[in-house]
Amino acid sequence: MRRIDLFCKLIAPVFISLIDSISTPIAVWTVLGMNAISVFIEYVAIAQVYQSVPALKKTTASGQSDTNNESGYLLAESPRGAFYHLRENLEPWKEYIASRVFLPSFALSLLYLTVLSFGATMVTYLLHSGFSSLEVSCMRIGSVVAEVSGTWTAPLIMHRIGPIRSGLWFLNWQFCCVVGAALAFILWDSKSQLVAGSLIVGVALSRVGLWGFDLSAQFLIQENVEEHARARFSSTEMALQNIFEMISFTSTIIWSSPEQFKYPVMISAGAVAIAAASFAAYVRKERGHLLHRSRCLGGDKGGYQQMTSPA
Repeated sequence: MRRIDLFCKLIAPVFISLIDSISTPIAVWTVLGMNAISVFIEYVAIAQVYQSVPALKKTTASGQSDTNNESGYLLAESPRGAFYHLRENLEPWKEYIASRVFLPSFALSLLYLTVLSFGATMVTYLLHSGFSSLEVSCMRIGSVVAEVSGTWTAPLIMHRIGPIRSGLWFLNWQFCCVVGAALAFILWDSKSQLVAGSLIVGVALSRVGLWGFDLSAQFLIQENVEEHARARFSSTEMALQNIFEMISFTSTIIWSSPEQFKYPVMISAGAVAIAAASFAAYVRKERGHLLHRSRCLGGDKGGYQQMTSPA
């Protein structure tokens, strides 16, 4: 699924850039049309899933009944009912924080607090720096190729040294790439295309670590969260990711000038550093050490063999 997602991200910018080189209004209408069509496709797909899983219908009916009962309760005793409702909403967060794999999930979520990706923010900055839309698209292609390579290398490395060590290696790789690129960007003239190019290279290389760590962390989460709690855990994790993503957008609202882009870059590098420290704390807690020099290049696969055994 990651590869499908990344492949679409690889093709889309090139396709739109080629249309944009012919006519920008046509490119805008093309994007609008594709988004409108996708709504119907998604609706049909969701309806098929809903019809094929009977438990969803039961859950919906139960949810509606509970909502009606709760609404009556809140009308009868609003202060007490509001407190109960708040406590009920906080319960998934308490469960999330108390989980054994909270730190890997928190580290993964922190990586969404970034402008150092080929999203709208960084693309806007690159266009302002003098790069053409076609050049930016080519940069995005290189970044996506690096991301796709991470989805191939991560399973191989996880099988070799286990998900905990592979997660540590991938996240530290991302940390080194991002911090190196951010320092070059901050210390030298950020208006220079050469400095912007070094930022691009650092970000592209860091994507290998990002998706490698993503797969390693998700493996740990799937294997260590009880089956009945996985959906609740994942939805809470997604909410946290959205919060961090909104913070990254807020940073660009506060520092909106292209000359101030270095401040969101610093925040993004800091978020990766905190994520690396959080996952290192998890590794230390689980294994008692960060690096085992006699085994870090193979042999002992740690938790991977145990978690993937038929027993």
